[in-house]
Amino acid sequence: MKSLHMSWMWLALLAAPLSALGEPDYQMPPGWRTECMGRVQFDVPKEIAWHLAGGYWQKPDFEPVRPTIAPGGQQIMYGEGVTPEQTYLVKIEVSPVTDRNVFDRLQLIHGPDRGSAQTRVVRAQIDALQAQIDAKKADDEDYSALLEQHRALDDTITRINWVSTELFVLNDMIREFSATGRPTVKLEAERAAYLEEQAKWPTDALFEQERFLDLGIADTFADWVPGEMTAHLWRNQRIYRFVFHAGSDAAGVPVSLERVEPRARALLAAFRTREQYEIPQQRGFCLPFGFIADDGAPHHSITLGFNPVGNPNLLHRLSMGREIRKDADFMPKLLEQVISRRFPTLVQTDIFGPLRVLVGALDGNLRGARYKAYDAYHKPVDYETFTLDGDAPPTGYQPGVGLTVLDDHSQPQLAFERTRVDMLQTLKSIRALPGGHRFAPQAD
Repeated sequence: MKSLHMSWMWLALLAAPLSALGEPDYQMPPGWRTECMGRVQFDVPKEIAWHLAGGYWQKPDFEPVRPTIAPGGQQIMYGEGVTPEQTYLVKIEVSPVTDRNVFDRLQLIHGPDRGSAQTRVVRAQIDALQAQIDAKKADDEDYSALLEQHRALDDTITRINWVSTELFVLNDMIREFSATGRPTVKLEAERAAYLEEQAKWPTDALFEQERFLDLGIADTFADWVPGEMTAHLWRNQRIYRFVFHAGSDAAGVPVSLERVEPRARALLAAFRTREQYEIPQQRGFCLPFGFIADDGAPHHSITLGFNPVGNPNLLHRLSMGREIRKDADFMPKLLEQVISRRFPTLVQTDIFGPLRVLVGALDGNLRGARYKAYDAYHKPVDYETFTLDGDAPPTGYQPGVGLTVLDDHSQPQLAFERTRVDMLQTLKSIRALPGGHRFAPQAD
């Protein structure tokens, strides 16, 4: 397979004059919408769909958004860590629209996990036994007895897992039966028998520190495991998950719940939901379908994907905070998708930048590439793909912002020039939220 690399000049095309956002004559283009994220608001040409939390919440009933840019890399990190070793206080995730049953089922599988603790105890016994087995010879008279003990411990783990699963199912059935007025006597008797069996297996010291937490907030449950407090909120047909990281101090001593819980309670009290495209007028921090009121000081790091409604193949990745996450995998991903097609043997590549563009109140950079595939007869195929990457570093008055747009073979095809113009307008539109945030140097 051959590769053809052509470099074209785009400076005149891409470095068009841009007016500053701080200027009073800035106007949002007709038909555009304004959305917010972090401490930023920005304009988009069409309705957008955020790439929300997908299939990694421990047995959820909602599907991940696909395709997504850099799966697994999405994050909303917020607040000062409890110790200097912890960069942020909390990781926040938002579910797609779902139903209350999913929230209730998540509550069943969170909190102190007796089955996992019992499994850890038995596995420790297996590890110790394995060391004895390794020290024996196959013809030693104790060798067979040790193997038999090993098999018995394996069977114990299998039974612990079985009992834990049955208790989960029974608890779920009892909850559903109770809600609909159906009798639960038989189910409760079966559960009691499993609980009696489960009680005979010992737990470990870690389990003794795990607990449920009553935060006194409606439609909320929370739990603590050493090093981490997690709260789930049910709001407006969505689940909001807040994972508060405790970690350890400089001496390696685990941070106690007593140091984490007051901060978590204060943050949850400051949280509220918001509708998409609602721009809060007070000082604070936006997240998808949510808002945290604050004084503008807590730092953050955001990496989220979105796409225009109706076109999941025009992927956007928005990054902001003290650091901008780079996406070095975008170019290889694009080339792999183009080259892996059945017929193309040549790829014409046009790479440009960095070029100066306006990102909010700052001078930023724009880079990009276009790819055109050719078939075995050197004729252009009926699709083109491209990527655009714009960013500006953080300053004392504006957070770092990065926006990458990746056209993953949109159907119908998109015009590169139209997409480029829209992206430049979105970058230009970046501005502070209302409520006293400052993105441009101002005299105190």
